[in-house]
Amino acid sequence: MPMKKFTLILALILCAFTGVHALKVVNAAPSMKTESVYLQSSTSVVDNDDAPKFTLTGKVLSARNLENGAQVDIYSVLGARVHSYVYKGNPETLNLSKGIYIVRSGKFTQKIIL
Repeated sequence: MPMKKFTLILALILCAFTGVHALKVVNAAPSMKTESVYLQSSTSVVDNDDAPKFTLTGKVLSARNLENGAQVDIYSVLGARVHSYVYKGNPETLNLSKGIYIVRSGKFTQKIIL
């Protein structure tokens, strides 16, 4: 029983010390000087109409702007490959359970929700 009391008292002291320390840091913040820094971003997102595009209707996956013979891999969000096929110009029927998947073909990657 004395060990439990000691542990409880020690925990209360540590909590109180942490709270006082945090209070001092918060109170010190208004006296600090601030500087405004402006960064110009050179990153831009461009929607490339020539890039492959996958569309999902029910369980049928269609591809646009994808070369015949291209390898298409479908991964779960955990990274496991769950389906793979070679694109031949026809839509592919997926026998997968509902969820979020990643479709990858060459350098192109797209998220699909089934």
